[in-house]
Amino acid sequence: MSSLFATRGVAAITSVFFCTSVHAAIVDTFTVGSGDKSASIQIDFENGNGYLINYSWSASAQSSWDAMLAVDTALSNMSMQYDTYSFGVFLTGVTIDADTNYGQGDVEPYENYWHFWTKDSGQWEQAMFGASDRILFSGASDAWVFGSSTTPQNIPAPSVAVLIMASAFGARRRR
Repeated sequence: MSSLFATRGVAAITSVFFCTSVHAAIVDTFTVGSGDKSASIQIDFENGNGYLINYSWSASAQSSWDAMLAVDTALSNMSMQYDTYSFGVFLTGVTIDADTNYGQGDVEPYENYWHFWTKDSGQWEQAMFGASDRILFSGASDAWVFGSSTTPQNIPAPSVAVLIMASAFGARRRR
């Protein structure tokens, strides 16, 4: 009987985990570049679709914007629009596959632009500097979120998802 409750408990937790992930989902993951350093770049569109890019490089100093340019060049299904100013670069548009958002923060409620986020460890923080000023390090995470100042969507670590699924299947087999 306790095995039945354990199985249902794991199934319920798994269900909640996957149902809450459905609202906003990473719809594709790309690997770009090569080298001994790696960082992740997440792009979240206004419709909830997100893309995760695992970016690798070897250069000593690589800005987040350099990485975005490299990703844009490497992915045939991606394009970017941006304006360059004396103080840096302002990303105005991104298209990946059928997902696209463009904005300059000029339409009420003035959130229609790409918000830049960084995560060095722990929590996401909205950047108080531009991507061209962000020097990447191995293990860094950057994100672009369109149309909202809310944090980037959470991506469960692959090991967490595997552990949850293994627990669910393991509990079922013991029956």
